[in-house]
Amino acid sequence: MLQTKKSATFTVKNTLITCFGILLAASPVIALPQERWFQIEISIFSNESPIDKSEELWQPARQQLAFPEKIRKLDNLIDILTLDSSNSINQTEVVGRESAVAPRELSPEQREEIILITGPKNQTVNHEFRFFDFSRDDFLQLPPSSSDFQQTNRELERSPAHRLLFHGLWRQVVTNSAFAEPIYVEGGLAYGAQHELQGSLIIRFNEGQDRIVVDANLWFSEFSVVENLTEKWELPTPPKSIANFDDLETSNPDLIFHPIRVYHMQQTRDMRSREFHYLDHPALGLVILVEPYEIPDPISNNSNL
Repeated sequence: MLQTKKSATFTVKNTLITCFGILLAASPVIALPQERWFQIEISIFSNESPIDKSEELWQPARQQLAFPEKIRKLDNLIDILTLDSSNSINQTEVVGRESAVAPRELSPEQREEIILITGPKNQTVNHEFRFFDFSRDDFLQLPPSSSDFQQTNRELERSPAHRLLFHGLWRQVVTNSAFAEPIYVEGGLAYGAQHELQGSLIIRFNEGQDRIVVDANLWFSEFSVVENLTEKWELPTPPKSIANFDDLETSNPDLIFHPIRVYHMQQTRDMRSREFHYLDHPALGLVILVEPYEIPDPISNNSNL
């Protein structure tokens, strides 16, 4: 049985590495030492095998779950922009409205197209209006068309052994640990204010600033309406600054969900840029690719006619 489990794990790793084996070579980046930009892409998926999850002993007393201070979410057009109802776009295509097309039937590419066609409209009237710049804004979720993980994510979504829980693709300045900003992670099914997957990621330099480091502090939870009286599992409440109140509004107030098992993943990995890395865990898997990025020159307002 042990040999079979090792063989299965080896096969999964080889499959993931094969999917990412062919990557476009990026040009060398010339950047100021104090401001080095990188593009980060991460997919986090579940391991649905009960046998693998039982490899370790999971106990509430051994869990140290907490969100770091000054945590932030990735900016997302779907969250911070509204769709202009006066636009001439067909109403059946608008995400979130009652129509013949259910929101879940729209692919990420279709959602992106709808948003870009409609155009941005700031939700806060007192906030200065501006367009988002995919080339220059940091911590902004990039469109699916920019992803190198599309094929692998599709394979994960079709696999009965895994579920894709989170996919992030953004750019940022990478700094040392003292200035690195933790990124909030949530994914999977929502149970009130909690999600199956929650936690944080930190992308930073090592002390010698010759390696990029990912600090993954994640937990995957199983929920039930029946409380586990023999083991008391507790989850930290997401900070108010990043809480998704839509989940609370759409959840059934008569149902109270209790965590009955929590799988904690806390790992740190030193990485070279342009290399695919895989973080393994009995209940979760994380794949990450970090590539240098050069911000394009500003567009001049003066043009020769």
